[in-house]
Amino acid sequence: MPAPNPTEPLRNAPLVDIVLLLLRQFKRLLVQAEIDLTTDDMTAIGQAAAALQPLPEKTNAIKLVMVGLVNDSLDMLQTRFQRSFAASLATDMNTLGGWETTAEFLEIAEVKSNAELRISAGAALLALLGDARFADCLLSVIDHDAGANDADALFARRALAHLTQIPHDTPDWLAQVQAWLTKNSSRRLGHGSIVPDWLVE
Repeated sequence: MPAPNPTEPLRNAPLVDIVLLLLRQFKRLLVQAEIDLTTDDMTAIGQAAAALQPLPEKTNAIKLVMVGLVNDSLDMLQTRFQRSFAASLATDMNTLGGWETTAEFLEIAEVKSNAELRISAGAALLALLGDARFADCLLSVIDHDAGANDADALFARRALAHLTQIPHDTPDWLAQVQAWLTKNSSRRLGHGSIVPDWLVE
């Protein structure tokens, strides 16, 4: 019998818990941006997102920070490694070069991994908050995961399922999500994010 996947609870965890996990992951960076969130603040955001209700006022500032963080990380991968996010995920560290010692290898690996994590988690949080501008990054995470269902991929699946309102256990879920994104790609805000039906008044 295969060992249980420790990330499996993420598949069916309440959406509020998913939002809380991601907000806590970025809490230090948000504090640096002078956005101090209490547990009650984070819970309120998660509850509003889960209920498809208008999000608390602080959410707009959170989104701005997350968009900047994801964009900076995407730029860093392109500048330092000459790779898109999808290409970076698929790149074996041994093929990157630019290192001679074990310490240099570990430093480069950490920089690459941290950037990928910020992009993946940041894109997931934004999608949960109704901003689909980095949906392609979430699709890349799912594609790279290849069915292993690690935490990043499950966050991506939950975020896209919520954004599109297509249940993540739908048999042809990925095809339906891609079709939704294609259909809604022309309905955008000034900053480029797709506006889901549930955010349109």
